[in-house]
Amino acid sequence: MAAFLPWLLVLALGIAVMVLVMKLRRTEEQVVPLRQRYEETSAELQHYRLLLHHTMQSLQDAVMLVTAEGVITLANPAAFHLLGEGLLGQTLLQRTLCYDLNLLLTRCVLTQRPQHAELRLNHPQSRMVFVRILPLPTSPHAAESVYLAVFTDISELRRLEQIRSDFVANVSHELRTPLAAIRANAEALLDNTPNDPAIQQRFLNTIVQQTERLTRMTDDLLVLAKAEARPIPQTQQIKLSDVVHSLIDQLRAQAEDAHITVAVDVPEGFAVTAQRDQLEQILWNLIDNAIKYNRPDGQVRIRARKTPEGSEIVVEDTGIGIPHEHLERIFERFYRVDKARSRAKGGTGLGLSIVKHLVESHGGRVWVESEWGVGSRFGVVLPDSQVERECA
Repeated sequence: MAAFLPWLLVLALGIAVMVLVMKLRRTEEQVVPLRQRYEETSAELQHYRLLLHHTMQSLQDAVMLVTAEGVITLANPAAFHLLGEGLLGQTLLQRTLCYDLNLLLTRCVLTQRPQHAELRLNHPQSRMVFVRILPLPTSPHAAESVYLAVFTDISELRRLEQIRSDFVANVSHELRTPLAAIRANAEALLDNTPNDPAIQQRFLNTIVQQTERLTRMTDDLLVLAKAEARPIPQTQQIKLSDVVHSLIDQLRAQAEDAHITVAVDVPEGFAVTAQRDQLEQILWNLIDNAIKYNRPDGQVRIRARKTPEGSEIVVEDTGIGIPHEHLERIFERFYRVDKARSRAKGGTGLGLSIVKHLVESHGGRVWVESEWGVGSRFGVVLPDSQVERECA
């Protein structure tokens, strides 16, 4: 019996090992699907993380995650662009110095409801923003609540609304002045017809002049409305020197009366791709302004050259120049640097705005440089081909 004891132990051990192996195999069979499920879940989680990352990266709105105290824990590139670098770890109040924004976050924290408001941020730059703050659902075991703050920059929208509002006010004002003059002179003729033909003629001349002013303004407004619609013009190759010399001939009397010398530096055979009538209108406004607002015995110079962007046409004058603070606004409708002088010269205040919109409808751009007391340079760049124009 004692001789069989080792064999019995070996047999028992073998049986135990076999049972253990069978349990391990059974456990492995159960673990394999769990491992596959884990790998699939991990891959799916990674996919959604990448999707969230790319979404945050591509959003134009500034998006941030903040704590109840306003500490920024996550921000997308648009947020860094709006509020500057070094956002993480700082509070919204530190970055914007806007107490109304801090109050909006506090209200969201207290009510646990989404809050929104239109606010002006003065730091680090002055911007109008539409802010939405909403609480995010978190795990019961989360250390603190998280809030999503979304900033939409509406500065450009508000600027355009202001321009539209100013335009309506300016149109009303500009129309009221000549209409008042026409009415006053017409009533004077109706109430008491002057015996002196010279006085009668003066009243009638004033009515005609103011009517012409209204006509010019109405024509310019119609041109501007068409230009703002930005239809793609039907362009052709145009010899620039022919257009420039034709316009100078039409403006010669005006230039001679003001003792202005006009010089043309356009290479022979220089061609531009443009719609002829619109090109003439662009150059007419620029040359007319250069003569009209020049100093006595001044000079106007018209140059042209080819650049990588296309054909560049520059009109220079030796006038009094434009103060730097006005340069950004001179292409706005009815904007005048010197209102009294502009009206005295017969301008409608729409010429440069027409130039800008006509050039942009060609896919080009317009620029200006000016030095007070020295003169101004207005440049127009037009693409040289249909492809460039459509891409612009």
